[in-house]
Amino acid sequence: MFAVPGRLPDGTRVVTTIRHDRRARMATIRLADIPPFTVVVRGQHLADLSEALREGDSLGVPCRHAVHGDWLLGVHPHQWWVNPHAARLPMELYLLLPDDQQLVVVFTPEEVDQLLFALPDLELLGADQ
Repeated sequence: MFAVPGRLPDGTRVVTTIRHDRRARMATIRLADIPPFTVVVRGQHLADLSEALREGDSLGVPCRHAVHGDWLLGVHPHQWWVNPHAARLPMELYLLLPDDQQLVVVFTPEEVDQLLFALPDLELLGADQ
């Protein structure tokens, strides 16, 4: 399991956890280590998530939520903490659930590097899904 630091939009420090399951070719991502904000991302979708984080793109990543079924994990550049001298923008991962439940976790460029390191390597996982 990997623990990646980040923060909520109000600046509160949190940890997002990522657990690999190589047999099933998936990763379980728990935003801010809060159980309702846990999703499973499989195969090629992990590569798509990594690419969006690396490139600073916006993307809805197909995933599976234990209660709500097929869902989307959002990835997006975070615009509020922009340093004009920075090579990259901070990024956010977010999950919007029914009943106005939402969670946004912001990662600095250095934390994005940690997040990318924590995501499983598709050569080991297999990318057929």
